[in-house]
Amino acid sequence: MKYLGIHFDSRHLFYKHIEQVAEKSRTLTYMLNRTAKLHWGLGHKFLKTVCEGAIVPLMTYGAPVWEGAITKHKYLQKLQSAQRLINTNIHVIGGQMWPAGQAGY
Repeated sequence: MKYLGIHFDSRHLFYKHIEQVAEKSRTLTYMLNRTAKLHWGLGHKFLKTVCEGAIVPLMTYGAPVWEGAITKHKYLQKLQSAQRLINTNIHVIGGQMWPAGQAGY
């Protein structure tokens, strides 16, 4: 059952919800990575704004409801995998967001 954007199941495991959050985060990260290149594409301030305004809320929406589910290792791994992808593709260096592989100094 889905209620207010959170997938509930009879055992309150939230695996489907966590899986969808991780997948949506990965998809959005890949789309952002394709739009940000060294000499063209979206600016770094815009990338930071999108990340803070879209990816972070996506990953934290309803967290007080489903946070107990991440005590299971496989659920935590799903979220950490998506978070690692974000961190490796969009680096925060000195308060600026930089596409992966580009030095910000």
